Amino acid sequence: MRAAETSQIISIKDERLDIDKISQYRLSFFVSDIDCQITVFDVKKKQLLLFENRELNPAKSLIENLNTIYDDHILIAAGFWKEIQVFVRNRQFALVPVPVFDRSLCKDYVQLNEVTDPNKDEYHFKVLDDVGAAVAFGYLTELKQWFKEKYPKLSLYFNHQSVAYLKGLQKQIKSKAPASLYLTLNNSDVQVVGYNLQRLAIYNQFRFTDAKHLTKLILLTLQQFSAEGQSTPIILHGIKEKVDLNMPILKKYFRHIELGKRPEGVLMHPIFNELEDQEYFEVLANL
Repeated sequence: MRAAETSQIISIKDERLDIDKISQYRLSFFVSDIDCQITVFDVKKKQLLLFENRELNPAKSLIENLNTIYDDHILIAAGFWKEIQVFVRNRQFALVPVPVFDRSLCKDYVQLNEVTDPNKDEYHFKVLDDVGAAVAFGYLTELKQWFKEKYPKLSLYFNHQSVAYLKGLQKQIKSKAPASLYLTLNNSDVQVVGYNLQRLAIYNQFRFTDAKHLTKLILLTLQQFSAEGQSTPIILHGIKEKVDLNMPILKKYFRHIELGKRPEGVLMHPIFNELEDQEYFEVLANL
């Protein structure tokens, strides 16, 4: 069931999750400074078996919070998963068109967008052929070290949240609209993706203070790629509390705004329907 042991924890588990079959399961983390989403996915049967969202203690470091989760969660501490994926939620990223992308310049690309410390950060990239862009991103070296120490014999894959979001959206682009805008509201920021003639035109992430600030950011984004202005179709994903809080104001400014749908092709027990269709889109798209 969807459990709220405290206001900081959501946990939904399919009872078919079998610890004896962990070797065919993928364990995934989406990690920010303030929360962490965890999923268990049966790679063989293509089924979601566990979803958790945990808010992190702001008085502790990221590594201290991960240690708490690891120590409290007997399942996560298992050492024989098929593979482990880690998606970082941060502003250390840059999208570069594939024809001009140079993998040796990942650090330079990232530092054009956000200050990073080469003494403390790792740099990596992911080429998205369907999108026509590569995502260069940075993340804490100690984060990588933590996962390598906890899971020394397993395959580890690090990515940026934008990778999961963009890959998921590729199957939901509005084909009849000359331009469209997609938003997902997380606890820490909003991800904004614009398409022009079904081709990626813009991707960005913003921190925002309230619905009016969010509206201004959307208007500034639309000016950069859409001739439709406030008539551009907008599809909104995000956690329920953020969506409910901001939707009434957004509807006043934008004529065609609708709630996003769950990613296609994800097999899950009806118990997971306790999550709203528009919630945790990029987390589920990764499945």
